Amino acid sequence: MISYFVTVGTPDFMGGATEHLKAAPELMDEGLKKVGKITPLGKYIVIRSCTDDISPEIIKSIILFGGCEQIRNLSALSQFSSSDFFFKTLIPGGPICATMLTFPAGMAENAPKGSSYVGPSDPTGNTWFPPDLLIMGIPAELAQQMATDLEESFICKRSKIAYPEKRTAVKPYK
Repeated sequence: MISYFVTVGTPDFMGGATEHLKAAPELMDEGLKKVGKITPLGKYIVIRSCTDDISPEIIKSIILFGGCEQIRNLSALSQFSSSDFFFKTLIPGGPICATMLTFPAGMAENAPKGSSYVGPSDPTGNTWFPPDLLIMGIPAELAQQMATDLEESFICKRSKIAYPEKRTAVKPYK
């Protein structure tokens, strides 16, 4: 019944409540097939802050929260060692937890491997997710590559581009 809840609703589920996130249940069903099977990593998934006492081999992904500028810079950094212009940084549909965890941690069968995920694109979180932040979910291997690339990238070599002191104001069209 999730396909109806996310699309047009049905009286048989939650009294017809709906999120209107997709135009038709068939689109949701097709989309879920494209995602593939979701396989949990184990009995428990632990989300915690990064510290030195975590064994690196157990980390599946990193979840970062940032403003638009930080996420733009991290998106560019994720592409630094890749010739791929289209699939290193993705903005997927679906729930916020998919952007944060399911896709970057490799739990979705067909989610592209080695891609970072930016969002959320799910507006149902707007009541609690700060309007000036974004999430970036990064697979552990890509996060390690990004850390390795940092010194040679624009972030260190051209830091005034990454974090400009002066900005050109964009005037809104009237």
